[in-house]
Amino acid sequence: MRFASIDVLRGVAILGILFMNIPFHANIYLGYVPFEPMLLSDKLMNLFYSIFADGRFRSVFCILFGAGIAIQYESCKRKGIDSSIFLKSRLNWLLFFGVLHGVFIFGGDILMLYSVVGVVLVGGLSEDPDSLLKKARKLLTIGSALILIIAIVLMVFSDPSEKILRGSEQYIEDIALWQGNYGFQTLVNAGVSIGLLLLSPLTLFWQTLGLMYLGVYLYRTDFFSQGFSTATCIKILICSIVSTLLMIAPQLLIDDLSPEVLPLLSSVSAIFVGLLYAHIIVKVCQSHSRLVKVFANTGKVAFSLYILQSIVMGILLRWLIPDFALAASLVDYFLIALSYTLIQIVVANLYLRYYAQGPLETLWRTLYSRSVDKKLQAANIQSNTKELGQ
Repeated sequence: MRFASIDVLRGVAILGILFMNIPFHANIYLGYVPFEPMLLSDKLMNLFYSIFADGRFRSVFCILFGAGIAIQYESCKRKGIDSSIFLKSRLNWLLFFGVLHGVFIFGGDILMLYSVVGVVLVGGLSEDPDSLLKKARKLLTIGSALILIIAIVLMVFSDPSEKILRGSEQYIEDIALWQGNYGFQTLVNAGVSIGLLLLSPLTLFWQTLGLMYLGVYLYRTDFFSQGFSTATCIKILICSIVSTLLMIAPQLLIDDLSPEVLPLLSSVSAIFVGLLYAHIIVKVCQSHSRLVKVFANTGKVAFSLYILQSIVMGILLRWLIPDFALAASLVDYFLIALSYTLIQIVVANLYLRYYAQGPLETLWRTLYSRSVDKKLQAANIQSNTKELGQ
C-alpha cells in the first residue's frame, strides 16, 4: 500500500533541502562567506532558517528513509523474500550512487550516510514498536548530546579573527582556486563527503539512526495515515517552541558566532519541528486535494530530483554565473532556490504523465533487483547442495 502522505512528505523534504544546500552548491570549499559587517538581511535569513528550515527537512527525510525501509521489509516478508539480502542490496547500490554524487557532483551528499546507517537499521527491524521507540529516544539523546558538545567546543575555542572575510585577498584567491577547476572541485568534494561519513559517529550518525528508528515506529503505529493524537501533538509543539528558542539564543546573544555552529544547534530542535511538519502534512493529505497530488508526484521522483538539484545548481553557480557568489547574499540564494523549486514541481508532474518512475529510481531498482536475483539464486544453490550432501 502506498501512502500519499509519505510521497508528499518526501516531496516537501527534497524541495526544502535545496534551500539549505544552495550556497554549498556554489562553493562547498568555503561555504557561504558573510559580508563584513554582516548584512541585516543575512541575520534575518539565518534566524528564519534556524527557526523554520535548518535541519528540519533532513529530519523529515531521515524519518521517511526509516519508514521506507520498514515498508520494504514487510513487502519482503509477504513475498517470502530474504529481507536482509533485498534491503542490503538496495542500500549497497544507494551507497554506490552516493559515492558518485559525493565525489563528482556535490560533496554535501547524504546518500552515503543514509545507506550506511540503513544497513545498521536493518538489524533492528524485527523489534516491536515499544522497543523501536525506546531505541529511537536513546539514539536521539546520544546524538543530540554529542552535537551540542561539539557546538559548545566550537563556540568556546573558535577564533573570529581567523575567519575569511568577503572580498579579502584570501577570499579572492580561494574563489579563483575553486571556480573553473573541476579537478580541484572533485578533490574537495571527495574530501568533504568521505570526511563527513568517517566523522559521522561523532556527529550525525546516532541522530540519523535514531530518526530512522523513529520512522519505522511511526509507520508501524499508523502515523502516516492518522497523524499524532491531540495530546501528543501539543507536547511536540511545546518541545518545538522551547528547543527552538534555546537553540537560537546563542545566535541572538553572540555577535561573532561561528557559522558552523548554527546547523549543529538547529539539528536538536529540528527533531521536534520535523515531527510537527510531518503531522501537519499528514493531516493536510487527508483532504485529498489537488495540491496533495502535485507534491506527491514530486516525492515519487525525489531521488532523481535530488541528484538533478546538484547537477543543475553546480552548472549554474560554478560555471554559468561563477561571479554570482562574489556578491550574493542569503536572500539571493533563497530566490534562486525558490525559482528552481517551482521548476522541479512542474518537471516532476509533467514527467509522471508519461512515466511511472523517475529515471534514477528506475535505474536503482533495476540494479538492486539484479543483485537480489543473483544472491537469491546463489543462496538456493548453496541450500540445494547442502541438502544433496545430507
